[in-house]
Amino acid sequence: FDNDGAGNKETWPFNVPFYLKLNLAWGGDWGGAQGVDESKLPATYEIDYVRVYQK
Repeated sequence: FDNDGAGNKETWPFNVPFYLKLNLAWGGDWGGAQGVDESKLPATYEIDYVRVYQK
């Protein structure tokens, strides 16, 4: 995106700090109808690293 200076914070959201959100959602149609399989919990969600590039 190029910022031409004509917008404001509402039209150009990248001029303010923001954060990465790493999320893992699991379930599907089965979870709501049958409940959660407690034998699969607790589970671990491990992230080795996150790479961010800045120009």
